[in-house]
Amino acid sequence: MIVRKAKYCSVLFIFLISMVPSGILMGQSGSGGVPASTTYSMASDDNNVIRLNSPDLAGIRIEDEKFPSPYRFAVILPVDISPESSGKWERLQDGGRIWRVSVTVPGALALSAYFDKFILPEGGKVFLYDPSKTQVIGAFTSSNNVLRGHFATELIAGDRFILEYFEPEDALTAPSIHIYSIDYAYRGVGFLDAYRNAESPAGTCEVNVKCPEGDLWQPEVKGVTRIKIKKNGSSYWCSGSLLNNARNNRVPYVLTADHCLFGADSTDIEEWIFYFGYEAATCTGTLAASTNTMTGAKLKAHGGNQGDTGSDFCLVKLNENIPEAYDVYFNGWSRKDTTSPAGVGSHHPGGLIKKISTYNKALVSSNYLSNPNPCHWKVYWIATPNGHGVTEPGSSGSPLFDNQGRIVGTLTGGDSSCDPGSLFLPDYYGMFSWSWDKNGADSTVRLKDWLDPDNTGLKTLGGISLRIPVLSEKIAVKLSPNPFTDKIEIEIDGRNGQAAGVEVLSLLGGLLWSGTITPVDSAPVSFSFPGLSSGVYFLRITFPGSVVTVKMIRQ
Repeated sequence: MIVRKAKYCSVLFIFLISMVPSGILMGQSGSGGVPASTTYSMASDDNNVIRLNSPDLAGIRIEDEKFPSPYRFAVILPVDISPESSGKWERLQDGGRIWRVSVTVPGALALSAYFDKFILPEGGKVFLYDPSKTQVIGAFTSSNNVLRGHFATELIAGDRFILEYFEPEDALTAPSIHIYSIDYAYRGVGFLDAYRNAESPAGTCEVNVKCPEGDLWQPEVKGVTRIKIKKNGSSYWCSGSLLNNARNNRVPYVLTADHCLFGADSTDIEEWIFYFGYEAATCTGTLAASTNTMTGAKLKAHGGNQGDTGSDFCLVKLNENIPEAYDVYFNGWSRKDTTSPAGVGSHHPGGLIKKISTYNKALVSSNYLSNPNPCHWKVYWIATPNGHGVTEPGSSGSPLFDNQGRIVGTLTGGDSSCDPGSLFLPDYYGMFSWSWDKNGADSTVRLKDWLDPDNTGLKTLGGISLRIPVLSEKIAVKLSPNPFTDKIEIEIDGRNGQAAGVEVLSLLGGLLWSGTITPVDSAPVSFSFPGLSSGVYFLRITFPGSVVTVKMIRQ
């Protein structure tokens, strides 16, 4: 039976802030430090524990079997917790005091807290941790204050967490803290150290992006993001990708699936969490080496009625620009209707670390389920040296790349899985070309207005890195023609007879080609750069004591 890999895409604007002892570094992180209860060797207070009833997992499992996607991993339980109504205040021996409150739900694999009030005075600190303090997140301070919207914490392993607030002796105001709900995670938390062997939604056939299969796709996969979904009393996973636009100005657009968006309002979208770089450091790794997060977005366009009548796309813009330290990539795209002979897909099955799937047969235009329009690409995945990458629940909204590294589709659903009988079954991606302008006639239902705001008529666009090598003007270099197709001429003034190294770099700074050049009387030297695909590159020319880097475009 064909199933959508993820059916709903709602979001949680949470200033998600965290420090993870396991080595995962989250964006907008806490400032570190040690809880005061640790500093003063204070025993835990087991008399101030809020005990919640466990949800009906039997009923939840039945629902999950009936609706396998999106991959639900947690249900949300309402609470009413604040310093005024819960927990206990304790005076510290040398000034100041702490407020502690504990929440437990029997059977939970992990818990997280959602706040609708989070304003701390100067000097105040909030920590959250498990009873053994194996996992401690924070400190959250006044720099994390949320004057509007919501705040949340990452998942804490186990069925109990403690929130601790430190108030300095000279505090002028009381904190405004209110937890209104918590996540009760019952599966899909294998990315936490405590649950390396927990139930996993991803099959063993999946291939890490750090395997050799991903070597040629490292720029593109840096644009792929995991999206945490909070909707209708539950939490889910979807996938997506950053997109470049014709102005090359790094507007943080993220493309995912319309069926991920379905039912979410503007407040929900303000609550999405986007994880970048959520991947293992090695081919055989099972946990993320590091990751960064962005929170909150605004809907720009969507179309396709969840894939039932159109291409099933959703375009949002992050509320903030992405920090350069995140080292992400804004993926290029092709709105041509022509098929691609080969390529890959990259995604987060079940919300786990980033994977890659490979195809080597031409994409076929197709309808999807009862959708009468030929607005999807049908793709068949192949076995590779390290597995047989497919897609699974949680992969929905992930990008499909052509052989030039450009996005040509967005995952709607399909039959593939790691089950031996399903490895060679097809998946379906909403066509980028259809999403461009065929779902409707205005900017709310098409990509065109956002990705080509000046109406240049571009049919393809290369990707662009968030980081740009610094350009030097110390050496006069002329490239002709630029853009070029087969050969490009390099002309250098003022360096007659002096040999120089020539390197072609990707937008991320990766070395793709190297050679030498010896200018003679400023005469141009011709290069063909064999094997270089279409795209934007940097050409670095190094003389003793001088380096110049210029942009080069191959058509």
